[in-house]
Parts: sequence; structure tokens; C-alpha cells
Amino acid sequence: MVRFYVLGMGFSFLVWNVEKFKENPSRTIKVDELIEHFRPDAFGILEFLAKNAARTLVHQFFDEYDFAFTDSQRAIEILVGWKRGKFRQVLYTQRREFQGGDSNLRPGGLLCLKQQNSNVFDNLLFLHTDSGRNEKDYENRQRMFKKIWSMKSAIESLGIQQGHARFMALGDLNTMGRKTVDSKPAISATDEIEALGVAAQNAGMRILPKSHSKTWSTPGGSLSELDHVVASNDLKFLQRTSNDAQNNPFNIEVRGWNILSGNARRSFIENISDHCALFGELI
Repeated sequence: MVRFYVLGMGFSFLVWNVEKFKENPSRTIKVDELIEHFRPDAFGILEFLAKNAARTLVHQFFDEYDFAFTDSQRAIEILVGWKRGKFRQVLYTQRREFQGGDSNLRPGGLLCLKQQNSNVFDNLLFLHTDSGRNEKDYENRQRMFKKIWSMKSAIESLGIQQGHARFMALGDLNTMGRKTVDSKPAISATDEIEALGVAAQNAGMRILPKSHSKTWSTPGGSLSELDHVVASNDLKFLQRTSNDAQNNPFNIEVRGWNILSGNARRSFIENISDHCALFGELI
């Protein structure tokens, strides 16, 4: 028997950490407005604190989507949605190995999408890794990152995938470095991101370039690059070019407080989210 697979026509995706999202009418509308701007075919929203907030959001604004939730002891959850009828087949699994044995950490949400003209799955792992610069936080993240590479290898070994992982891990990876610990020197956020990129490359993956490097901000203006999309090399993405003087190419559009300034930016950070959303298109 000759084995083959057909590439799908592509689809769009979005991930966004909405920062301890609770039911609030004005905030729910603003969250909807940003997602509606892109109308992604699949998306993950991180940090839902109450399922009733998710029900309100889904009922009022996203009737054409189906949804699944992670479920953890800490109740800071990931809501995963996909357009009803867009895909030939959809599988969703909660991946508790990304808790690393700590029930207070979030499971990963693995969304497997088979496009209408394809016979393999595209696999999206929505992830929210451990936050903090202490040794325990940093080591938890590194273990989670290693599980990404292991999952990629496991997926591509499945017969149905025919040697192709078609896999991405996306979300708030909290790449903030580590403080000085005893005799161990501090690790900067930049160094952690660079190490993540090297590890991804060794696993046959890469960190996709973004339109705006900083994705998190305090109201006072401190900036960090915490959110990423890491994709296997057998996936291709729509590429755009930035409008700045550098004309840098990017695959992932960053949108949120970064397009605002002054009081409008501060208000977005304080009342909507201190993270920006990440949007991309698989081709």
C-alpha cells in the first residue's frame, strides 16, 4: 500500500492569556472584540478563573464554535475553541503531564484537527507554563519544554501521521529567566528564550517570528517576551512584513495593548489583559 497525505487548505489560530478572566460584561465585550477582529478557526484563551465567564462568552459571542476546557485543582483554566464544521475531524485531550506532578499547575490542552482534504492531523498544544524566576519555577518550565519535544516525537511516530508531526505548542511560556540561586548565576529572559530556540531546533521545531517581540507589560511600561508559538518544521505559515523601517518578516501577529498608547494602553493592561494575543495562519 502506498502511504500518502494531502496538505489541508490551512486555517487560522489564536492564543491569548486574558489574565484571571472573570465574568464582567464590559470586559467580556472587549475580549470578544479582539477575537472577532481575527475570527480564528481555532483558538485558546488562557487564565479563565470561572467557567460561568466562559459560558457567557461562548453563549453571547461564539455560537458557531465548539469548546473544551482544561480542569485543574487551581482552577486557572484554558478554554479551547474550534469552528463547527470547519474540520473533517476534531480530537481534544487534556495533557496532565504538563503539570509535572503539581496539581496547582495547568494541564496542556491538545487540539488535533483534521482538515477536510487531509488524512493527517494538525496538532495544537495550548500551554501555560509555570511563572516565576525562582529555581523551582524555572526548572518546572524546563521540564515542560522537554515534554514539548517528547510530544512532537510521539506524534510523528503515530501511523496515522505518516511521519509528520504537524505540531505546534503555543501560549504563555513565561520565558522570564531565573534569579541567582546559591552558586548558580542568574539566567536572563533573553538567555532562556535563546536556549528554548536551540532546544526547539534540535527537536526539529522553531520559534515563529512575531510582529512585536514584547507580549506582556505592566501598567508602568515594563515589557517582557513571554508568549510564543513553537512549531515543527513540517508546518508552513503565512508570512507578513512589518510596517516599520526594518520591514521584518513575521508569521505571528501580536495584538492588544501594543497597538495603543498613553492612557488607552494603560487601561487595556489594567482592565483587559497585560498580555497580547498571538494570531497566525497555517498554509
